[in-house]
Amino acid sequence: MWLSQQVIAAQNRKTAAQVAEVTGAAVMQGENGYRSIPLLGPWGIAYLPPNAAKTVVVGTGSGNACIGAVTEEKGIAPGELLLFSSGGASIYLKNSGEIVVNGQVFAAQKGD
Repeated sequence: MWLSQQVIAAQNRKTAAQVAEVTGAAVMQGENGYRSIPLLGPWGIAYLPPNAAKTVVVGTGSGNACIGAVTEEKGIAPGELLLFSSGGASIYLKNSGEIVVNGQVFAAQKGD
């Protein structure tokens, strides 16, 4: 009885999510090691975090999954979106309606 109570208590103490570092393609290391872990994101966006990126891993009913990567401050305003790659390519959607692609600014279209 005591042993089963200890096992249940240990399971209840598990963190809901943890930060893990990418060490290879879909391989991450945190409190535990994760291999072939699914990378979750919005439909239509595929990504593979680079080595050493910090990711967030959560447990699901189907096993563990990576729900995203921790990024440093990029200086964007609330409501804006910045897509970027480790190679330097970027697409920045600004609140003003401007779109900035790799530094080239495209002005917002004025309505009729």
